[in-house]
Amino acid sequence: MATRTSQKDLNSGAPTRTDGKTIEDYAGEYQRLADAQLPVCLGFSARLNMLWDLAGAAPPQTEGRVISVLGINSEWRESDVRSWLQKDVLPGRLELHNIVKFLVAQLDDTQDARRWEAFLVYGSPIVASPINHSMYREDKTRRTIASMIFAQVTAQYAIPPSAYDADTVFQRCLALMQKFNIYEMQDFQPGHLEPFRNYMFPDA
Repeated sequence: MATRTSQKDLNSGAPTRTDGKTIEDYAGEYQRLADAQLPVCLGFSARLNMLWDLAGAAPPQTEGRVISVLGINSEWRESDVRSWLQKDVLPGRLELHNIVKFLVAQLDDTQDARRWEAFLVYGSPIVASPINHSMYREDKTRRTIASMIFAQVTAQYAIPPSAYDADTVFQRCLALMQKFNIYEMQDFQPGHLEPFRNYMFPDA
């Protein structure tokens, strides 16, 4: 005959930590720390858009990306796609898995979909960026942003064209963008100006 196990029985048999916490203490702490909903994953949309850029499966954000993405899966709703691409809202777990699997399939065979999935959710430095420098350098969107940063830094510090080799400085800009996780122009903050100047123009 089966016997019922009460909470008291569980508590009496549970080991007590040296800090004196009981099951009730842990239960209370769990309730205090629990979130009512998942926190927003800051930067998720920028990282997801970058993966779409690299995959080349949809036009740029400024040229109708949302409408094009909707054409890939007729079950997606426009409001959901906009949230994914613009508001740092994560798709459901299975949906995210399938989106990443599809996009990574458009890249070279060395890319790991699981690593990309983790990177999209958590970002760097929690998950190391799966993007190698050559991929980052060849991406048109990133090159456009690098050009804007290049122009902003040279204007801010009045650095004349005769003071640098443009190609060398441009590659330095791309390298630092990758290190600082700059995926959109809005990621470039005023505090980035000084380190970019020092790295891009060490002799200026």
